[in-house]
Amino acid sequence: MSGLPEVEVLLATYNGARFLREQLDSILAQDYDNVRVLARDDGSNDGTVEILKQYEERFPDRFHLMPASAPTGSAKNNFLLLMKASTAEYICFADQDDVWLPDKVSRTKQAMDQLESRWGTKVPLLAFTDLQVVDAKLAILHQSFWAHMNIDPDRMDRPAALMVQSVVTGCTAMLNRPLLELSLRMPDEAFMHDRWIGLLASFMGKSSGVEIPTVLYRQHEHNVLGTGRYLAASAEAKPTRSLSERMLRPRISEGQMILWNISQREAKAFLQEYGADLPAGNRALLRAFLRCQTSRSRLVRIATLLRYGFYYAGLKLNLAMVLHLWKMNADEG
Repeated sequence: MSGLPEVEVLLATYNGARFLREQLDSILAQDYDNVRVLARDDGSNDGTVEILKQYEERFPDRFHLMPASAPTGSAKNNFLLLMKASTAEYICFADQDDVWLPDKVSRTKQAMDQLESRWGTKVPLLAFTDLQVVDAKLAILHQSFWAHMNIDPDRMDRPAALMVQSVVTGCTAMLNRPLLELSLRMPDEAFMHDRWIGLLASFMGKSSGVEIPTVLYRQHEHNVLGTGRYLAASAEAKPTRSLSERMLRPRISEGQMILWNISQREAKAFLQEYGADLPAGNRALLRAFLRCQTSRSRLVRIATLLRYGFYYAGLKLNLAMVLHLWKMNADEG
């Protein structure tokens, strides 16, 4: 190995044998010379574990499979166990069905180095990148995931906007040790590990979004989330109302409502878990976000949303949320 700092790739698997070898080969072929894989399987029955064991035998210094243990039942909790077992100063997350471009780790580490040169090594730091969306055979569907999903990485600098729409895709992320250690306090209310880590970096650390794709983000029939994330599904759903009615009377979709309620639960849990460590302004921001749901005054709910900037990307989504807050009962959600 070179004198470069070790980057540990945390690979969470579950019934991923179909695409797993291609992903593992892309990780082990990175142009960064000190990459090690730590893998954990969550109870696969399709040959995934056998593949992982083969790679552990072939690359004993670069690949380690955690001992079998009771399944967690979710990708988030699978990754959380990997995070607790990690010992590296820098970690990345890997999904089982993607393909990493050869400079994925080196590009992300370069962004991390720039963050450290500005903020130091004791600050929680996060670097993340764009992706290319591909089909099951790796044919490109969209050159930029961010453009396709209307993702603005600068939301990381606006915690109020980040709370309603996450911008970090876990398989592109690199964390330093201080951010990893903060993340280990992840509660059950956290929807996904990457959403929670994005909040931590925004509220308690620093981040850098690299506008270059480093991952081929494979879409297939068994994706856990993929490009079918709730908000995208709600934005693309075929409406039954006329165009004029939709524009004059925007209506919150099921997907947007699910995401709003997820965000509310996460904000409450975040305040409970990290409130004592936050600056007063960030505590106030979290309380304000909760007030958008809990206040019995419709004027307070809407005025709070507008004052603090809890905005989605797109006018129609924001109008729909304002209308929902105007009509809702304070005990909803």
